[in-house]
Amino acid sequence: MRSDSMTLRMMLAVALATTTLGACGKDGGDEFRDGVPYREDVTLVVPAQDSSSGALTAGGGTTEIHSGLLGERSDLYTITRAITVVVNTGTAAVLTLVRTITEYPPSSIAGQTAVWGPYSEPLSPNTWRLTVDRLAPGQFHYVLEAKAKAVADASYLTVLSGHHNLSTPGAHRRAHLPAYGSGDFVLDWDAAQMLPEHDDNVGKASFVYSRVSPTSEVDINVAFTQIRDKDTGRLIDATYGYVATPGAGGSFDFKQIKDTIATTPALETSTFHSRWLESGAGRSDVQIQGGDLGAAQATASECWSASFLSVYMTNSYGDASKMWGAETACAFPTAVYSAL
Repeated sequence: MRSDSMTLRMMLAVALATTTLGACGKDGGDEFRDGVPYREDVTLVVPAQDSSSGALTAGGGTTEIHSGLLGERSDLYTITRAITVVVNTGTAAVLTLVRTITEYPPSSIAGQTAVWGPYSEPLSPNTWRLTVDRLAPGQFHYVLEAKAKAVADASYLTVLSGHHNLSTPGAHRRAHLPAYGSGDFVLDWDAAQMLPEHDDNVGKASFVYSRVSPTSEVDINVAFTQIRDKDTGRLIDATYGYVATPGAGGSFDFKQIKDTIATTPALETSTFHSRWLESGAGRSDVQIQGGDLGAAQATASECWSASFLSVYMTNSYGDASKMWGAETACAFPTAVYSAL
């Protein structure tokens, strides 16, 4: 999952197509603009020392993890960060496209419906359209559609659709801040695959989110269905759960079903449960079961300091090279495995 060149070209096309219209202003579209999510609304935020620190490299949909040792960058912290990067990157391009579209005046407003588009880059075979319906004050349904430029409007395919409910109807979004509220959406890469021009992403991503005020708990749940695993090329399912309270830390759960143990093609179920304090100190507990493990299961736990350095690690499978420190050094004293 990545920001593909097709979507970036579409963003440029939208900008070029609307330059004669001017940026958004008194065009009657403000309330409809607040009815769609931006990537800030569903970003998973995990504490980080800085954006240039080592341990993690990501590119082309792959992630490389470098093993840590006692006093070095925590392995499971790095994995937690890497997974949230994958989730955030998976939606960034399309939600940034939605934001780019709505920065310009709607093409039309009729009653409770605003439409942006259709837009088409001169040299692109694709045409895009965004429709936002106001269902009630502060409650919206939206659809981002695309089709081949040369076909009839009946051929539009839904690439993104969802609902957004504002906590305070009529309170307009400011700059890059979330539009506080709750909602859900589905991003359909399989539909995008049917367009003349598309990237190599497949499957679907379903989001359910709640961020009702600047100080309230943030709750984001994500299900990826039949996405392509970059390591094996197989289609897999993955589930994510994120909870955070501003100023009080948070937690992140991740579940995937894939051939983690390569002895046979059997699929294992792996879950991660990571927790952290506002200081950044945290703990991750991992459980693997099924597949080549049969009725058995394997577990591992690691704790890290506020500097993200490993202070404790243990496992159930007897790998002495991955055991160190004392559990009393952990910000969270006992293992808690994911309920996903």
